[in-house]
Amino acid sequence: MGDYRILISGDPPEWCDCLTAAFEQNIHFDVLGCVPSTELVGTAGRLYPDVVLWKVNGGNPVQGLTRLREKAPFSLTVMMVRDPGEYDLMELLRKGVRGCLPLRLLPAQIVNAVELIVVAGVLCLPRFGPEFFHNTAGNNRPSSALDKLTVREREVLALLIRDFPNKAIASTLYLSESTVKSHLRSIFRKLGVRKRHEAQAVAIQNGLIDSAG
Repeated sequence: MGDYRILISGDPPEWCDCLTAAFEQNIHFDVLGCVPSTELVGTAGRLYPDVVLWKVNGGNPVQGLTRLREKAPFSLTVMMVRDPGEYDLMELLRKGVRGCLPLRLLPAQIVNAVELIVVAGVLCLPRFGPEFFHNTAGNNRPSSALDKLTVREREVLALLIRDFPNKAIASTLYLSESTVKSHLRSIFRKLGVRKRHEAQAVAIQNGLIDSAG
């Protein structure tokens, strides 16, 4: 039995089937089922899942999130959306959302991201900073920032996603800890973040998580 009970919601049924199969292969999760968005709130209110993964098919999800939190106040909510950058970070946090992932992620990447959110406590939400607020034309997105990383920096970031401490990263990549710290400073600068979990979130949202295995 897994540590976390997850309820999946979205269309079409093929999407649900793929996600259900992917989560069932992870030892941390028990899949309670997959329901259409119209049945999400009622089902969550009956089953009280630990995690809700909701595929949002356009529109403003605030009303649905409000009702979901009323019926299942202790559930961690992770949204799947076309473009996470379209949503307001503070509003999502107030509604109990702990992850806002792009739909382009593969099932295995989604599972890994949700595992980080639930198990490691990583927040995976739209970026909250100058780049986020001034990004009106889709420029200077985290994806372009990832392109600036060197091969070695990507290797360090891939291990960071797996919550490796600096000493373990150094040992794995045959580097000194001071070199690892230097790479991390460079990674943070290029991604426009200040903390490890913020770098993890940017990597997850841009598909680098598959490099972490």
